[in-house]
Amino acid sequence: MDIRSLIKIAGLTSISLGSAIFTSHTLANVNADTNSEDRFWIDRTYQNLSKVNNFQASTKLTLSNSAASMVTELTFKQPDNFYQVVTQPETVKGYEASYSNQTIILHDRPNRRALQIKGLKRNKDKTGLSRIKGIYLFNKEHYEQKFTPSIHVADRLSVGIDFDAKDKGFEIKKIEGFADYHYSLFMQANFIFNSGIEAQVKNTHVEFNKEKLTLPTISVKKIQAQKDTQIISWNLSKKGLSQKKAEEKISQDIVWPEDKKNTWDFSEHKYYQQNGSKNAAAYYHSDEFFLITTTEPSPQNKLASTAVGIPLMLEETHARLNQFPAFSSLEFSHNGILYTLLTNTHPESLITMAKDMVIKQ
Repeated sequence: MDIRSLIKIAGLTSISLGSAIFTSHTLANVNADTNSEDRFWIDRTYQNLSKVNNFQASTKLTLSNSAASMVTELTFKQPDNFYQVVTQPETVKGYEASYSNQTIILHDRPNRRALQIKGLKRNKDKTGLSRIKGIYLFNKEHYEQKFTPSIHVADRLSVGIDFDAKDKGFEIKKIEGFADYHYSLFMQANFIFNSGIEAQVKNTHVEFNKEKLTLPTISVKKIQAQKDTQIISWNLSKKGLSQKKAEEKISQDIVWPEDKKNTWDFSEHKYYQQNGSKNAAAYYHSDEFFLITTTEPSPQNKLASTAVGIPLMLEETHARLNQFPAFSSLEFSHNGILYTLLTNTHPESLITMAKDMVIKQ
């Protein structure tokens, strides 16, 4: 069986399902500019993903430069709602992330910080399939694919596929993946980075399509009630600053990411500022993809020692990459500013844009 339908890699723990409910008319429109072979495998991925109403999984992340593994519990519900919490090790236990009701919350309980982003644009009916197509074509252009023997992961048949970067400068150098035969979700993946670090993510237990599944939520009120916890909140549904006002109000020290090749067609750019010129946010989006950047002053110019995620280097700047079911996040501190980038585009594209930000500064 040729399984190029498994080419979508939106996250370390799973593929972002998005709004995978479409009509045949929508399918035809989304696939209009692809060849017949691509259309077949893009549609097959859509069909497999549309079978997943929900799932719960226990996931283990192991880094080659660390003796301790990070264990998380994940709950996902269609179209793209999830809740994820770290249960081990103790140093980062309680870190939680969620997406629901067009709101992202990242709660770094160990470091007493939280980021809430409300008002994301609601997905249109076609966007899930369009995202599958966008990631598929990105991988086809930038990665060589080789199929490997199937294995069982968490008692489920998982088909092997390797991705080798064509560009030697890519940070994600290789991915050794195993995707569920029936649902096209990654069950296990080994990410090999240019720095030499390897990150293996494996579902140790998974249950699909449970009846009456309840999605846990993160209570912002409870976070606010915690002593010495900093919470930053942005509402992207509000009117943003004009380009002129943004230039006047937002610090010139901030460098915003650029999609230089217009890969993701960010047709709308919105900027926000509050409580100081270095406290700002930018929201780039199209119908299918988004890129959110938040900034705040970083006097110590470094990340917390217990920051969650895969350690990367952006030139000489330390960064942390996390990939969740509906988006990826990248955090780094540079020239006195703490940046948090969140996107549902390809993670390699996110890293490339962040590297360009550091070089530009």
